[in-house]
Amino acid sequence: MKEYVTLKLEDEMIVFNYETISDEAIKMVDKNSFFKDTLFYTLKYFRKNINNICKNFTNIKTMYVKRLVTFKYIRDIMFDLRIENLKLDFRSTISLEDYELFLGLDSLNKIDCYYMPKFIKEKFESKGVIVNLYNRNKVSDRFMLQVDAFDYETLYYIKNLCIKEDYPNLLDDIKEFLRINYNLKAIHIYIFSKDIIEGIVNLVKNDEARNIMFFLHQEYDKDNFIVNNISWLKELNEKCKNEYTCEFKIIYSNSFLRKNLFKQLTFNNLKLITVFGVYVSLVSIIIVKSYQFVEKASIDQIRNNIISDSYAASDTEDTTIEDEEIEEPAVSSDKTTKKEVTNKYTFKNAINELIKTNNETVGFLKVNNTNINYPVVQHSDNSYYLNHDFYKKKKVMGWVFLDYRNSHDSFDSNNIIYGHNMPNKTMFGSLSNVMTSSWRKNKNNLIITYDTLNNNNKFKIFSIYKVDYTTDYLKTKFSSKEEFDSFVKMIRNRSTLKSDEKVEYGDKILTLSTCADKGKKRLVVHAVLID
Repeated sequence: MKEYVTLKLEDEMIVFNYETISDEAIKMVDKNSFFKDTLFYTLKYFRKNINNICKNFTNIKTMYVKRLVTFKYIRDIMFDLRIENLKLDFRSTISLEDYELFLGLDSLNKIDCYYMPKFIKEKFESKGVIVNLYNRNKVSDRFMLQVDAFDYETLYYIKNLCIKEDYPNLLDDIKEFLRINYNLKAIHIYIFSKDIIEGIVNLVKNDEARNIMFFLHQEYDKDNFIVNNISWLKELNEKCKNEYTCEFKIIYSNSFLRKNLFKQLTFNNLKLITVFGVYVSLVSIIIVKSYQFVEKASIDQIRNNIISDSYAASDTEDTTIEDEEIEEPAVSSDKTTKKEVTNKYTFKNAINELIKTNNETVGFLKVNNTNINYPVVQHSDNSYYLNHDFYKKKKVMGWVFLDYRNSHDSFDSNNIIYGHNMPNKTMFGSLSNVMTSSWRKNKNNLIITYDTLNNNNKFKIFSIYKVDYTTDYLKTKFSSKEEFDSFVKMIRNRSTLKSDEKVEYGDKILTLSTCADKGKKRLVVHAVLID
């Protein structure tokens, strides 16, 4: 059934929920009028009319949130109404980015939530915000040993959960782990029973986790559970994919494959199959490489269609320089003036066609002498375009997208664009070019073009670096000159590019962020608006 945003007024408190409502209440949806002390909205209306919605409330002290949501909109309500207390009343944690979103609220005095990583909690407390955590259930030492975790802080960041031992309170420990953890991607199962597998699946479903992969390791299946229950597993897998957006995969051991594939074959047949196996391996490698090529061709086709069908060529000069032609330009100074660096295509001529294809299009990004030449999109969260392309089809490559906290029609102090570091050099897979001396020698490469719905914009790069996972460079707004200057000093100190480009309070920064070193680090580029 369809769910609606509900805002209920109770004793100096707004109770936010996202839920199914009665037929009587449906008549009041998007009317912006109270019905039984409650306002009802579609999600689309709610996103676009927050300022008008806030006019319904006065003297509100507390925001009470009962459902995992896009917290940008909760933050906007709290900012407008100067709300002092935030209560997150669901038994789960939220992302670091969402926690940091509330750090910018000067009116916030207290936050109640299930769990918060220690360093974020310390940030709130340093600003005088009282943090109350109510994760009262304890994870057993047995579970902590099994997942090699020292504390709850470690549990928060785990991406792969391995279940290798069964014991009476295992499911209770997994339930509490899911409430604390935010980054889980896969669950590896080494013990087998219907109760355990169904129990874990239900916990994932109830925790509203998404895109979780279950890996069943057949090598540890001594009682042939997988073989004896393959039909049940297939049925459960279909249900998971259709209803819970998770999926099963069985990891077979080499001995199992040999036993079941070759047991009826003669020695000569085995030699033939061995040769065939080598052939299949080679073909598999070719298929993988071909898949990468096809994916790249698909992306190039999207880009070429946008350019050829949507863009109108201007009479201005094309300043793009091919990789083979990189050379030092004849200039007397490294200092860049606010002179327009022209581009062959104008985004404003393409915007109507782009929005027809994807109504979440907010801009077009180009980085010289890389493959980065894409329309930029923005969703209501930072998860959707991790695995959806420009046509909103599920693709592992995702798309290039603007942080949901940023305004798409006017620049914030720091405007963040993300993209996957794809092996085939699509998305931000070629951003690593910025780390090479040959790329940096060409001063034109330091100019990034980012056109928005309202303007054609040029940014000059002033900081490039790799850093261990952190969110400290992902702040979008600054409350004072001192805070902004401290941020700029931090990112300059990290930079491997030495730049004297001035960056002052009030300037607009463009940040490009992607993974590096097999996900262990982040590759970050910062540029300042020059025109």
